[in-house]
Amino acid sequence: MTRSVRERVAPMRAMTIALPASILLSIAAEAQDQGRQSPGRMTTPPASAGTTTPQAPVGHRQPTQSSLPPSVRKEEDSTKRQEIDPLGPLPKICANC
Repeated sequence: MTRSVRERVAPMRAMTIALPASILLSIAAEAQDQGRQSPGRMTTPPASAGTTTPQAPVGHRQPTQSSLPPSVRKEEDSTKRQEIDPLGPLPKICANC
């Protein structure tokens, strides 16, 4: 059973294309997962004493009034009192509103 050159080349050509393509796809998939933690390795942040919800990571916390410097806190208090809408007062559409 002698196979022709054309019959021997076709599977090799397919492997020549398929092998590098699969390597590139696996590298791309690994690069996407590089920054993520697997579910088994996730660490939960320690909850503060007295609270039931854990603290958010530092970059995701909302500032509280007590965490602001005194000068900024004073500015925030004064803007609450002035609350002037640049578009004017809200119109009263109904008497019950």
